[in-house]
Amino acid sequence: MKFKRTTNLSFLIVIFLWTNMSCKNFGKHQNDPSKTNKAHTEIDTSLWLKATRGIRDILEDKQGNLWFASPDYVAKFDGKMMYYFSENDGLSITGNIHKDKNGTIWIENGFRAFRYNGESFLEERIDSIMGSNSLWIQRGLSPTDTAYVEPGLYEVKSKTTAFHPFPVKESVNNKYLYFPTTKASFGRDGTVWIGTMEKVFGFKDNSFISIGREEMGRHNDERQMGIRGIFLDSNGKLWIADNGAGVFVFNGKETENFTKKHNLDVRSEVGNTLHRAFSIAEDSEGKMWFGTVYSGIWSYNPQTEKFKNYTLNDGVKSENIWTIYKTKEGELLFAGESPAAVYKFNGYKFDRIF
Repeated sequence: MKFKRTTNLSFLIVIFLWTNMSCKNFGKHQNDPSKTNKAHTEIDTSLWLKATRGIRDILEDKQGNLWFASPDYVAKFDGKMMYYFSENDGLSITGNIHKDKNGTIWIENGFRAFRYNGESFLEERIDSIMGSNSLWIQRGLSPTDTAYVEPGLYEVKSKTTAFHPFPVKESVNNKYLYFPTTKASFGRDGTVWIGTMEKVFGFKDNSFISIGREEMGRHNDERQMGIRGIFLDSNGKLWIADNGAGVFVFNGKETENFTKKHNLDVRSEVGNTLHRAFSIAEDSEGKMWFGTVYSGIWSYNPQTEKFKNYTLNDGVKSENIWTIYKTKEGELLFAGESPAAVYKFNGYKFDRIF
């Protein structure tokens, strides 16, 4: 009887000690910062770009600095800090960012051009830029200008600047169809490609070829043309992003409606589509990436012909992905609008880095 009472008492003591230790450990676990940090990672917003309507262009210079252009400012990231340029630095415009063969940075908007001297910007006339190597700039067209301005492309050489007019009909109303929408892209065969709202033009040997509604097979498509991006892949194919009809691919002879082929055009059933394409790029593994309006970011594997759509739940907070830029290290940077942000894919989802 005594033995039995001793056993029960020991059992109660063990239970009491176990419960007391468990409660202490539970409390310690709940308040342990190291445990909490693993569950919740703080987001570093110190390098996020200033609020603006959108990040429209990205470029990496020969020193490895990243440049960003928005409607409200031009910024440079040197790997540690972000610097912003304004009229106090001699820059009174924003626009496309270029790097000539000398490594010099230029900012232009089709009307005015500014050269970076390492500290500030100096303005030079686009039609008479001197001392630069290989700049291709599309002439700006003002929507409020009632006079006809011939649309075309400036070719800036070391000693001269030549203007090449697009082969289009002269008309005051016609010029808006060829409003500049992209920077120049360069084919391996020496062709310089440039995008406008209505057509993509390729310039080689002092003559143009054009890809427009007819070449894209849009005879019966009443939707307005809206070419917003062009890209030349590793195989030399030209990809065209049309904000309204999607993605098209030109193989040098004919143009394929990529969006329609994969049944990703506008449709009645619920689901994101690829018909409002804005930007295109190719990663180091040969996978294609597409930025859209309201449908997030898409990836396409040419080997498997499989698509993946990344949206808000995958870290894509911006409503519009304006441009995709590939760095020297082979990383793709995705620039957006609403909010203005720059993202990078981590293998699973997108992280905002700028």
